[in-house]
Amino acid sequence: MFKPKLLIVLLLSAAITTMAAAAERHIPFWPDAIPEAIHANVDGQAALESVRTLGRFHRVHGSPGYAAAAQWVQQQASAAGLQDAKVEHFAADGKTQYAHFRSYLGWDPQQASLDEVTPHPRPVSRFPELPVALADYSQDADVTAPLVSVGSGASAADYDGKDVKGKLVLASGSLPQVHKLAVEQRGALGILSDYPNQTTAWSGDDTDLVRWGHLSPYQTQNRFAFMLSRRQANDYRQRLSAGEAITLHAQVRAHMTPASFDVVSATIPGTDPQAGEVILTAHLCHQSAGANDNASGSAAILQVARALNAAIQSGALARPRLTIRFLWTPEIVGSQAWLASHPELQGRIVGGIHMDMVGALLGTTHSSFHLARTAQTRPHVLNDIGQAFFDEVSAASTRYAERGGDAYAGFVTTGGSRDAFIGDVRNVELGSDHEVFQAAGWGAPMLYFHDWPDVTIHTNKDQPENLDATKLGRVIYLGAGVAYTLAALPEREAPVLLAMARYNDEARLAQARLRAAIGGDQRDGVLAVREALATSIVNLQSVASRWPSTEAAVRQLGVQLKSQSAALPALKESDRRKPQRAAAVRGPLSVYYYDHVGEREKALGITPKPLPAYDGDTELLLYEAVNLADGQHTVSQIRDILSGRYAPVPQALIAAYFEQLAAAGIIAWQ
Repeated sequence: MFKPKLLIVLLLSAAITTMAAAAERHIPFWPDAIPEAIHANVDGQAALESVRTLGRFHRVHGSPGYAAAAQWVQQQASAAGLQDAKVEHFAADGKTQYAHFRSYLGWDPQQASLDEVTPHPRPVSRFPELPVALADYSQDADVTAPLVSVGSGASAADYDGKDVKGKLVLASGSLPQVHKLAVEQRGALGILSDYPNQTTAWSGDDTDLVRWGHLSPYQTQNRFAFMLSRRQANDYRQRLSAGEAITLHAQVRAHMTPASFDVVSATIPGTDPQAGEVILTAHLCHQSAGANDNASGSAAILQVARALNAAIQSGALARPRLTIRFLWTPEIVGSQAWLASHPELQGRIVGGIHMDMVGALLGTTHSSFHLARTAQTRPHVLNDIGQAFFDEVSAASTRYAERGGDAYAGFVTTGGSRDAFIGDVRNVELGSDHEVFQAAGWGAPMLYFHDWPDVTIHTNKDQPENLDATKLGRVIYLGAGVAYTLAALPEREAPVLLAMARYNDEARLAQARLRAAIGGDQRDGVLAVREALATSIVNLQSVASRWPSTEAAVRQLGVQLKSQSAALPALKESDRRKPQRAAAVRGPLSVYYYDHVGEREKALGITPKPLPAYDGDTELLLYEAVNLADGQHTVSQIRDILSGRYAPVPQALIAAYFEQLAAAGIIAWQ
């Protein structure tokens, strides 16, 4: 019988021998033949052509345009040789529940026009010629009415002294809120909107951007909204301010209707059906063209599938042990519906990657690439695998950009840019389908590949011309490498991956110790170190879970890490209540247009109270708080975990949030 210390020595000796060879490798845990085989099958130009094709579809959830795009992707996946390529249909009827999430209706837009009648007869806007001209979930109308400016239009004060009944309102606020106040409560006939895009350093520079707008898909009595550029809207505001009377004619043929949320699914089967799955996702939806957001991610994972399958079929890559699954979804709701409808996969998704906006040219969109790590409540070796591939692409592309030489070695696609791969690896960020997979009830660790900022996002100018075949190729290689590693890395290479994970954990631990040394609160400093040690242990355990040959080494490393924890000073006021998430609540509480907390409060007649102010990422911290609401952790313990892993957070905020959720029946106290 082996003694543990002897086993550790043997494992470390094997790791040292393997790492000596790994020192000369492009990717330390793979012989060069593996990443080279992946690279040889990557085609960034083909991805860009797929973006052009997808950009022709107006891909709104539950619409004919989305359904057509889904059929095209399914056909392409089948042609690429993927298995089980199919479109799964999930009811979008406003009644069907997917866990706690309530579905909404689809939308069938046909045609819309907006014309000025007086004093200057002229066309103003046309749909589908300009796909973003008509806000989603607008419905049939044929009205001629005067125009009234209501400022933002999102607060009752905006309507003081103004009669909007029987008129069209020009507003810059949130469309569902403007519709509620102007149309539903005050009798306006419809909306003209220049609701602004997400705020960046370049906001307002381009006054010809037309924002893609949305009315609420839950409001079945929607009228309509036309989207204008800031230039158009300001021209109308100036004319109205000067006393000009303006009359417009709006004609809309569109209606909300029961439909389906369509999810395309396809796989590269693994050799061990019981070993679980690695998943790659991209949301297929959004306006036409919606090139970077998110035809780029949809095209990228399609090319990942083609590249890996081609290399496997040729024999250049071994078939992976784990199945690799590809999903194209209507954003967030599609992932929620798919997970809720596949209980057999609960706990079988080992990890994955979500791609949302991954191909933008830096010079045109001001976008750089970000690889966001898994949630801090889901530590996983995925982060270390992603870091290794990111570092390779970044170094090779920078070397080529600065020195020239072999363009192929710099991951340059013919016809694409020769720029360095500008980006970073950063902490978790929310905002797309990975948020669903990592949420309480599903719990699958996910990396998030995305560009930000992007000055054309959600506008008429998000076009294929703004994308770069070279960048797409690099992201495809990055995604294929990470996915194949998690699915296929053999046990003999696992010691190298374990060593890399341990090194990266030490780097994060050093940052935590620095935070403890220079921070103002001794207790929060101790928490930073404690939680860095705790996440390191879970991270290493994810290696052992996937590669059992490392179990003994990981166990011993865990003992060593635990021994480094310092005594934690007591809290002045401890909240010993233990929140337990309701079993029916699986996934994020706010899903696209759906606010589960708000819906529950409305049903129960609860007037919501504002949460305590906090100068930090409240949304992320409260999302993670629910991930920890397992009936085992107290409120104070959850506060401490979040403070150690992110930043100091007031216990009052966490307590107030759980009290709100308890009142709404979303959690119960244990």
